[in-house]
Amino acid sequence: MVSSLSSPIEAVDAALQSHNPFAQPPFVNANNIWGPGFPDLEFLNAHASDAVFRALDEIQAGQYPRTSILITAQNGTGKSHIISRIRHRLQAQGGALFVYASKFNDLNQIKPGFQQLLADSLSNIGSQGVKQWQELATAMANDALKSHNPSANSLAPKDLVKRFEAINEVKAAGLIHKLTSEFCKFKSVKDPDIVRAIFWTLLESEAAYTSNWLGGKELAQFKANELRLPSQKQSFDAILQILDLISDYNKLVICFDELDYEKDCDDKGWNKAQIVAGLVKELFDNLNQGVILTVMMPGIWDEQVKQLPPAVFNRVTAQGKPYELNYLNSDSAVELVKFFLKNYYDLRGLIPPHPVYPFDEVQLRAIGQGKPTVREMLQWCQENCQVPDTPPLPPPDEVEIAFTNELSEDISNRLDDNYFLADALLFGFELLIGQTIEGVTLQKVTTRVKPGKKGGSKDDYLNFKVEGTEADQPVSIGVAVLQYDGGGGLGAGFKRLRDDKGEFGLTRGCLVRSKNKPINSHFRKNHLEPLIQKGGEFVDLKEEEIKPLVAILSVFDKRESDYQVSEEQIGGFIADKGEKYQLGSHNPLLKEILSTPSYQVPTDLPDEPEVDSTDISDVAADNSDADLNELTTHE
Repeated sequence: MVSSLSSPIEAVDAALQSHNPFAQPPFVNANNIWGPGFPDLEFLNAHASDAVFRALDEIQAGQYPRTSILITAQNGTGKSHIISRIRHRLQAQGGALFVYASKFNDLNQIKPGFQQLLADSLSNIGSQGVKQWQELATAMANDALKSHNPSANSLAPKDLVKRFEAINEVKAAGLIHKLTSEFCKFKSVKDPDIVRAIFWTLLESEAAYTSNWLGGKELAQFKANELRLPSQKQSFDAILQILDLISDYNKLVICFDELDYEKDCDDKGWNKAQIVAGLVKELFDNLNQGVILTVMMPGIWDEQVKQLPPAVFNRVTAQGKPYELNYLNSDSAVELVKFFLKNYYDLRGLIPPHPVYPFDEVQLRAIGQGKPTVREMLQWCQENCQVPDTPPLPPPDEVEIAFTNELSEDISNRLDDNYFLADALLFGFELLIGQTIEGVTLQKVTTRVKPGKKGGSKDDYLNFKVEGTEADQPVSIGVAVLQYDGGGGLGAGFKRLRDDKGEFGLTRGCLVRSKNKPINSHFRKNHLEPLIQKGGEFVDLKEEEIKPLVAILSVFDKRESDYQVSEEQIGGFIADKGEKYQLGSHNPLLKEILSTPSYQVPTDLPDEPEVDSTDISDVAADNSDADLNELTTHE
């Protein structure tokens, strides 16, 4: 039935022809979880998201301290969508801090990987308009202030962050020292440095450094000295202490996603879902207050996770049987399309002839009878949304849709993740085997960089070797991504690249590192200059050059589980559009690694500041007891 209040049909048709309402790829990624959410029709699979919020209510009521929930569903039915819904509702309404864990780059080191994901998650904005770390820090600070002065007023997180912004770093260091000392007087704390680091997140200029430290990354020595922290704190004990502190003030929701890639295994042959299940057990046994949510396909649950001991898989679903997500039916298929079109028309101030225009409701109901997934329904709409009596649209390039979706991911907070970046470079080179690039004919790319039995062994600091020929001579280029701020990891990586003893059989080493990262005079003189003199290279890591490689690797990893594209289609896309998207032989980062050495040390590298040997007592001495009172009385 055509509405008498509808906009002129010419205006509606013109809008549809200028922009497809279903153009957004029907995939939920981390951007949709932490940033603007994917459009959400909340009644779809509400039973699954409601289970999490019901559990939080029951924990709040004291019925039990913690639980775990499992959601099983086929690809495209909305597993990640449910996580996005939970995250955005918690951000809007509060009730728990939120942690999202999906990108584990080294399954042999699952706990350090989770520590970094925990820190990254808490660096996102929570329900009070500040980072989740700052919400926790404020709650802890209010307790410390009341311990110091029982009549002190409690501060809102935004107010406390503003007060720290208004003071200089020397004074801030004194306040943080006193807050830490006061907090540890009434709270049993295994490691006061973790408390101190959480308080440092209140200062925006230091929040990124301290979040990295809390995530287990190594700080440069000058920065560690400034913050009065050891250079590194990577341990499961650190994770547990952070979780304990959160539980003292708030509930926590930890979500594990993207467990459906069966080829992701550690060196012992355990796959990603099984390894994460073991981690879930340990977290469950140590979590004081919260919900652990895990999502996976039914086959992964039945054939992999349930093959583990009951003590493990029972911890994954302490709440009971897994919650299964439903396929669409005739009614929900129509409501889904109405929802998307209403948002589209409302944004443009248009009223269509009927709610599902340009589709026919009878046709939508017929499709719904086939029980499609949400993704299948939206893909059908994307391909068939056209004005009546117009030529059919050309079929979309499925790989390009997947690639642009992955390319939209924000990877800025992962540009210090050496394994993550190295995996993208490795895959980029694997696609070039047999080709000649920058004079190097690629024959082999291997992560088994140290010759030996059983094909050699891997190394924590030398990521991979590119082997081939150059000017009819064998060449073996060792590649190490070294984004470390601290000296320990950076020094170990330099030694591998120089390969002075020939352990790795390198003809040259290639350091991949952002030029904006400082290198101190010791490393410059004793490591970088000798590396360059031997024919090694320093290749500047630029986000815009690594990002396409990260995106195409993600498409490849999800080709079956999410995108339903083949390896041949991906190869064809790179061949056809590699120049447009800086892929394959057109990627400047890959080309620079293979290029002829310049034997020139870069002259535009920043120097690391000199190490400050000032003791914390010197800083604290400049600040009287009145400083803590000032935090609560300052206007």
